Amino acid sequence: MVGGNVVGLAHTGVTVSDMDRAISFFGGVLGGEVVQPVLYDDPVFERITGVKDAVINIAYVNFSNHTLELLEYRKPEDRMVTPSRPCDPGHLHLSLNVEGIEELAQRMAEAGFETVGPIQHVEVEGGFDVIYTYGFDGLVIELMDFSKK
Repeated sequence: MVGGNVVGLAHTGVTVSDMDRAISFFGGVLGGEVVQPVLYDDPVFERITGVKDAVINIAYVNFSNHTLELLEYRKPEDRMVTPSRPCDPGHLHLSLNVEGIEELAQRMAEAGFETVGPIQHVEVEGGFDVIYTYGFDGLVIELMDFSKK
């Protein structure tokens, strides 16, 4: 057996500017189970992330099959939003497998997320509905509903 193999995903990390807003969205709007944030100011986080003087508020949001790590850096103070488009190299988005895409898209709109247009139906893999949504901190969340096959 060769070493150095991926055996699964541990979590997906998302850096946010406002932990309370992020918890309200991912826990309240999307229904994830939130593990309350903890503030970390140990120098080990500078060594882990490469961010000088990192102080990070970290919370976890558990969904049925994956964990989202929310990181709100308190230091350094020169943080910035780096907007990118789905076509830009390095861009990441969250893709959620949902049921009731219309209702969830509406709840997300009420929380400040905008869709790029109407929900699209794709006739691939048995057919599914899909839409990209754009929200705070440049987050892009794709909703995919396979329940209407």
